[in-house]
Amino acid sequence: MSKKGSKRWSLAQHFLKRQKEFSFISTPERNGLFQKALWIDKDRKKYEYEIETEERLLAKKVFKHILKSWKKPSFRSVSMLLDSKCALLEKPKKAKAFDLWIRLSTHERRKPIYLPVGLHEYFKERGGKLTSMVQISEDGTLRLVKEIERKDIVLSGDIALDFGMECLFVSDRGDLFGRGFYVKVKEYADRIDRIQREMQRAGKKPTESKRYVRLQSKLSGYVKSEVRRIINRVIYLYKPQRLVLEDLRGFLQRVINNFPKSVKRVLIRYGLGEIRRKLRDISEEYGIEVVYVNPAYSSQACSNCGYVDKDNRRTRSEFECKLCNKRLHADVNASRNLLSRAKWGLHLHRMKKALVKQVELFSQNLFDERYKCLWSKALGLIESNKYFQSIPKPEVWINVPNRDICLC
Repeated sequence: MSKKGSKRWSLAQHFLKRQKEFSFISTPERNGLFQKALWIDKDRKKYEYEIETEERLLAKKVFKHILKSWKKPSFRSVSMLLDSKCALLEKPKKAKAFDLWIRLSTHERRKPIYLPVGLHEYFKERGGKLTSMVQISEDGTLRLVKEIERKDIVLSGDIALDFGMECLFVSDRGDLFGRGFYVKVKEYADRIDRIQREMQRAGKKPTESKRYVRLQSKLSGYVKSEVRRIINRVIYLYKPQRLVLEDLRGFLQRVINNFPKSVKRVLIRYGLGEIRRKLRDISEEYGIEVVYVNPAYSSQACSNCGYVDKDNRRTRSEFECKLCNKRLHADVNASRNLLSRAKWGLHLHRMKKALVKQVELFSQNLFDERYKCLWSKALGLIESNKYFQSIPKPEVWINVPNRDICLC
């Protein structure tokens, strides 16, 4: 151990041997470190003493280490939710320039504050009954609350959606939704990054640029509207009783990480939140059940025979099974695997459980009459596949006399 390390270790031992409860009571100096401390012994007696420099620095390092795991609470998203006792919605009687007026009560009797409100076209077309609740956030944003009645439509069947690498969603029936989504997002993100670099070279904050703020607003609006449009299109086409998706953490790790930082930042900030909100809306509005399943190995497993191999997926969009030679779009294959996993009840379990279940399904499929001709070929592939090393082989594979001979 170096001299510096041994000194830190001795300081830590000295600090821990005291076994006292510290409660800092004095005002910090310019460097933000306390000079005095109050400690309480076992008899609940209080003593005040000067803090040594070494103890103070060590306490600062310990506190920084704690903050890495437990972050300080943030109250940025805290807002006021007012009912009719504090905020009353009124329709205009004379002035027709605004759709509504909000009457806010004050501490002074009979001296309320009136706020004019202009409703957005989407808010009007959304339907539903306007409630008496008003939400006011810290930045002054004002929101009204509507009660949406559940729409009576005939729902049937299940549909699975996979987050695509070249489009936003891919269904198990072969439909690709949002083909130009990532291209458009990247165009916006590149323009925003260019303005950000220019402002940083000039020694200014990016938010001081009107172009930067305008493009950020356009980008967030595009992502939100596109996500809602695509999900609405899925509901209109299929009218599913159950909607199956991979866990959104899979979208974060498997899809977003393949894009540049500019696109990644936008998808995390706007895309994930909007997807969650829209899925919650359709669940409340239509009564559609939204199910999340484990996406592990779904892009490497064949949806036809169940054989899982990392070499099955040749490119981002091409999938060809090494066993049954099934060829189809890679994301369509993954969405079909998600649908079958929802039927198994394989929801948000660990990756190892997903692999074991996939291997079990493959073993069952091999004993089907359709795949008898693949027994000898399967045995050759399994011996070189690391996914099957810990799985015991059935007797029918061991007793195969020659791998090139079909047992049919």
